[in-house]
Amino acid sequence: MTELTDVYSRIDEGFDDALDDLAALVRIAGVSAEPTGELARCAEAVRQCMIRSGLDARLIDGYGPSAVYGERIVDPGRPTVLLYGHYDVQPAEATDGWLSPPFEPVIREGRMYGRGSSDNKGQHLAQLWAIRAFLAARGELPVNVKVLIEGEEEVGSPHLAELVRAHRELLHADVAITSDGPVHRSGTPQLVLGTRGQLGIELRARGANQDAHSGSLGGLLPDPAADLVRALSSLWDRSGRVAVAGFYDAVRPPTEAERENLARLPLNLRDHLDAYGIAELPPPLGPNYYERLMLQPTLTITGLTSGYTGPGMKTVIASEAAARIDMRLVPDQDPDELFALLREHFARNGRSVETVRLSSVPPSRTSADDPVIPLIAGAVSQAVGQEPFVVPSLGGSLPNFAFTDILAIPSVLVPYANPDQSNHAENENFELRRFRDGMRICATLMDHLAG
Repeated sequence: MTELTDVYSRIDEGFDDALDDLAALVRIAGVSAEPTGELARCAEAVRQCMIRSGLDARLIDGYGPSAVYGERIVDPGRPTVLLYGHYDVQPAEATDGWLSPPFEPVIREGRMYGRGSSDNKGQHLAQLWAIRAFLAARGELPVNVKVLIEGEEEVGSPHLAELVRAHRELLHADVAITSDGPVHRSGTPQLVLGTRGQLGIELRARGANQDAHSGSLGGLLPDPAADLVRALSSLWDRSGRVAVAGFYDAVRPPTEAERENLARLPLNLRDHLDAYGIAELPPPLGPNYYERLMLQPTLTITGLTSGYTGPGMKTVIASEAAARIDMRLVPDQDPDELFALLREHFARNGRSVETVRLSSVPPSRTSADDPVIPLIAGAVSQAVGQEPFVVPSLGGSLPNFAFTDILAIPSVLVPYANPDQSNHAENENFELRRFRDGMRICATLMDHLAG
């Protein structure tokens, strides 16, 4: 660990050029939900950014949109850091309420506005510019660096695990670092050690072969909407806990280190309740706010469809009904096992619903006791002068299991973006000072991990 004044100076000197690079990337509308040639354009633009940052870079094809891989191997005996990110973005239309065109970057009041500015182009670009600044100041990096930027994270990274398995040796490292998402809502930096998994399913109930008059044929035909409601109601007990047998069996209890880290996180529960217009947290009672968010699984109805829902009344027995279910999973819950438990649950309870799997990603967790954690925390503290929170998990899901489970290495999220980045929403933005801080953090991180 060294003083990095010279590296920070190089970051400052190149900052305007870094902003130009970010603006050029934001102009490429690489929306993975609506794949077009823009994804390939963005992959090539990222490859060129890697080359200008001193990496040997190439495209990896055959796993969905091209992934971009770059590396700089200084000495095989030194630690190796794998930096992960994504170049694809969420859809965006000017009519959604944007104050400026979503794919025309604009700087206003110390922020760059544009789709992908913070999620995730600005954050992985900060890493590339940190590498560039370190090389300009010192002539070489203190560690080996590998960078993997994929093009379908916003649609669930369906091919990432396959890519990582096929290129296991190429991607092997001592630690994986992801810079995605925001700092803590208080503005304090944070290290996030895991992500919840996800399992999405659709329940389908079917009745007659066509909709029918609810007066003429009421009681003479099955009501799939009622069948679906009964099936859904069987998923929870009266206390609000999931009633699927075995649902909680694999859930890990929090470690002492995790409980201590959660206790350090600031919380104003009244703000949460007021913001959403509710009087109290929903059942089941028990785990506190942060344990619920990070360390407990959930089962949520995210959509219901059946019959007629337009203006007025239409007296009809629907021929079918459907519900979407989203589950967030924690270690060591397995999506395959949970899907099987759900099907067994409905069969055991005599619920004639079809269960269709829509999406899944396993959970991931790096131990708070891993020796790499204090090194990363120290790097963040040195770079920005503020000690980060150490957070056990995101509430949401990312494909971190590809690193913890397939590569068997620790994986840590080090977010750079501002809490109000509006990712996935209109007027997505990245504070310029946090863009610069991200470069400083990444440069300092490389120095600390060198030992």
